[in-house]
Amino acid sequence: MMRPVSNKPTLRNRLMRHVLLPLALTWLLGSLLMLTIASYFTQQAYDRALLDDAYLVASHVRQKANVTEVDIELSLSAQEMSTVLFDQSESLFFAVLRLDGSLVAGHAGLHPTLSGVQSAPQFEVLNYQNKHLRSVTLFRDQPTRFVVVMAQTTTSRERLLQRLFVFSLAPQILLLMGLAIWLQRAIEDDLVPLTDLERAVAQRVEAAGRQAAESVRVPTAAEWKAFPPRPRYDEGAALGG
Repeated sequence: MMRPVSNKPTLRNRLMRHVLLPLALTWLLGSLLMLTIASYFTQQAYDRALLDDAYLVASHVRQKANVTEVDIELSLSAQEMSTVLFDQSESLFFAVLRLDGSLVAGHAGLHPTLSGVQSAPQFEVLNYQNKHLRSVTLFRDQPTRFVVVMAQTTTSRERLLQRLFVFSLAPQILLLMGLAIWLQRAIEDDLVPLTDLERAVAQRVEAAGRQAAESVRVPTAAEWKAFPPRPRYDEGAALGG
């Protein structure tokens, strides 16, 4: 009885399953980890620059002259403010607010979502004018208590991280493809003697099977007719005799 031939996975499938797939997953996880670390430090650099702009604006807030009540104003001209807000790739927004939320200078409607006065600068994500912004809120108490909000779009840093991910992943894919081709050829070369042995054994088994089939060949109908007729057995004659 012949055993059914099992559908064993090919060498390429085994190579993909046991070698290349785990290696690709390892490289992918490493790339994502590297991208996360790069994103963290990139955001830290942008946050420091944004905080410096907020401190610069806060340093130019002055008390109004000839005012009976304490009130403040921004002592930066339009040209100076344009210089502060200049950025080649991003859009910057700012607002100087009193504690009651009224606007002293800057872009109307730009308010922090954080509640309460904090001594340390507070970073957060805002949506302003249908734009995704990274903002810093700075609380000051001289000459009177006020708030400075400085916000910036994040388009350039997102594109930077995307390019970093592509440029780090593309060489790894090429290396993985080259490694797959090299491994497949190397393993196939090493398996050539075993393949030849399997082919020789299969040919011998096939030849032995043909010989066995020929030795027990069943006669054809014409050959059966050529045999002499078998004598009929007469039971009565055998008993009478």
